[in-house]
Amino acid sequence: MNKIAKALKWGASALRVAKVRVVTGNRLKIASGKPLYLGKGARVILGEGASLSIGAGVYLSPECFVQVNKGATLVLEDGVYMNEGCRVTVVESAHIGADTLFGPNVQIYDHDHEFDSRGVSSKLIHAPVSIGQHCWLCANAVVTRGCSIACRSLVSANSVVTCDLNESGALYAGAPARLIKRYD
Repeated sequence: MNKIAKALKWGASALRVAKVRVVTGNRLKIASGKPLYLGKGARVILGEGASLSIGAGVYLSPECFVQVNKGATLVLEDGVYMNEGCRVTVVESAHIGADTLFGPNVQIYDHDHEFDSRGVSSKLIHAPVSIGQHCWLCANAVVTRGCSIACRSLVSANSVVTCDLNESGALYAGAPARLIKRYD
């Protein structure tokens, strides 16, 4: 990418970041250092009393959607990279560790709708989500409520995380995701 195109890309991002800062006020905390990148069409929505903490060098590609609902908390540590179309929706809390990469269309939810013999309800069930540092969640992976993923984990494409992935330095795959391989 030539210098002019790069300057235009980052300049447009700076304008989007400024707009988000104005709308969200002091509920959004962005670390100093490398700037936050917000791609075209990326959206950040913070509910009343919500908190979003963004580390240095976080990159939200075009069409990413980050929603932190009323009273909820989301932390994106330094160097988190979200590819196009990722979605993070938080009702209680989520924490994504430093230098974690999301492939396209990764989705993180800390909640589900209540479901019983009468069917689906609008009532939400929620539990914190935690993703460690240096993880890679490949394209279309989904992380559900109450799950934590150990540092240096690789979650394969199209996997659905429904329970804790406790071993660091490991490959997980499937729906539901399960341990496939340990790395030395």
